[in-house]
Amino acid sequence: MSDILQIAMGVQRAWALPGQPGATLEAAGEAFAEAVGYRLYTVTQMLSGGREVERIYSTNIAIYPVGGRKPVLPNAYTQRVRTEMRPFLAKTPAEFAPLFPDHETITGLGLGCVMNLPVVFNGDVLGTVNLLDREGAYHEQHVERAMLIAQQIVPVLLSGKA
Repeated sequence: MSDILQIAMGVQRAWALPGQPGATLEAAGEAFAEAVGYRLYTVTQMLSGGREVERIYSTNIAIYPVGGRKPVLPNAYTQRVRTEMRPFLAKTPAEFAPLFPDHETITGLGLGCVMNLPVVFNGDVLGTVNLLDREGAYHEQHVERAMLIAQQIVPVLLSGKA
């Protein structure tokens, strides 16, 4: 079995643990750290109506607290991730700054590379996994590995317990 499948299966094993959704989201964080690395990991869930997302997990709760909400903006990012259901990769701040209103906060944390992964079920984007690291840290090959892990949190987003 490939290493990425073993890593993803660790998230699946977490589904059975008590303390959901935290157990699964923490297991996913461990999997992302092993598979692609990150300096910031957050998960957002689409709210009904699709006009807003709510953060349900964050490794930096001081800056990006759980429960924080953001509007879904009509831009190229939304088109790619929410409408086309495809991952978004920005390797430099210049690539994400025009699309992210909080780009100064992101770069102020020393982060310069963003990978946003849609979590999809039944033709709907339920939410996104957001991985951030230093400039140039992620490349296209990281996206495929991370997407396999991101899809493992579908049960969390469907459960209504997030």
